[in-house]
Amino acid sequence: MKCALKMVVALVAVIFVCRFIYKHSGIFQYAHNPLQYMPNMHHTKALIPQRGYDFFPDHAGVRVPPAGTLAKTQQPYPYAKTVPATDVPKYSNPTPISREVVLRGQKVFMTTCVVCHGPSGLGNGYVVPPFPQPPSLQSDKIRGYADSQIFHVISVGQNSMGSYAPQIREEDRWAVIHYIRVLQISEKPSEEDLKAFDSLIQNTKGGQP
Repeated sequence: MKCALKMVVALVAVIFVCRFIYKHSGIFQYAHNPLQYMPNMHHTKALIPQRGYDFFPDHAGVRVPPAGTLAKTQQPYPYAKTVPATDVPKYSNPTPISREVVLRGQKVFMTTCVVCHGPSGLGNGYVVPPFPQPPSLQSDKIRGYADSQIFHVISVGQNSMGSYAPQIREEDRWAVIHYIRVLQISEKPSEEDLKAFDSLIQNTKGGQP
């Protein structure tokens, strides 16, 4: 008899503890929870990429920023894709060139641009064919572009090329342009480039320039 009474008391205690945890721990949804402030925020569903989400009308878990949204430090680009690169005002790269900047441009180029333009910018990237071959970055036309005009093409696209502004930050676009100029010099150096290289070699005494 005593054993049965102890079992009943223990069962009641377990039920009480479980009920208390269920109502007040915040682990479980409960309509009335006096110990939890704003329970709906506590139990907000996590947005999982590429999964449906019933809260939004389009049922998409990945949310797209409203049109025209800019980062706090971002400046809106004033030209659309319909504006030809040749109509964009010409100016030089505002980012000072350095070893670190060129290496950063190389990293971004070899990550994002190489698939179409190829390692040397000749337009023989890994997806060509079946995708159309882009213009060679070594061509006289692209060499004649100002840095601002190449920036325009990267930012808004040209012909079948789309905008890469969402994939490449503004400062990285300028770094890529520095790297493109390095590729152009390495492919077809001018007399001044060769003289500067010879002078650099002569002034280098066993260490890095």
